[in-house]
Amino acid sequence: MSISFDELFSKVRGNCQIPNRMLCLDPGETTGWALFEDHQLVRWGQIPTVVDGKIKWHELDLLFIDTMPDYVVCEDYRVYDHKLDRHSYSQVPTLRLIGGIDLMCNLGWYTVEEAEDVDNSYYEQHTCPIHYQMAVTAKSFCTDEKLKQWGFWQEGMRHSRDAIRHGCYFLLFFNKGKNIDY
Repeated sequence: MSISFDELFSKVRGNCQIPNRMLCLDPGETTGWALFEDHQLVRWGQIPTVVDGKIKWHELDLLFIDTMPDYVVCEDYRVYDHKLDRHSYSQVPTLRLIGGIDLMCNLGWYTVEEAEDVDNSYYEQHTCPIHYQMAVTAKSFCTDEKLKQWGFWQEGMRHSRDAIRHGCYFLLFFNKGKNIDY
């Protein structure tokens, strides 16, 4: 029996409060992202965030300014035994990127509200809560088959699909039966 994401969401969450604009991130050399508005997937994509070992903070900053999230769900990252060789002598840019994302959520990003008179332009600071999830948590439930069934499959966008998985899992199961404090 196939069930849509909306039907599953209604059965699992009921009338619980959820974030209005939730940005989901799969950080790495290419960062996948997905934007959910009131549990509906509305936009997604991928941005280059680590090039030649350098983090492209501007790309991430533009993403936050463009999506204006009120909540962020971010994949967490751990160095496991089977990845020790890969990470030996590495700066592990993904961990640095996650730290920067955390900083952006807690200290904020800025938008410019321009007035006709440039002297009256001002900067507005935005912050939002952040929640971390392990990749295996989202991938084990939100399989490729389910993403296809729900109409969320994005061909050729592996990192974006992983961000979508994080959003779906969070919306369905985080603090199930409770309002999300944000």
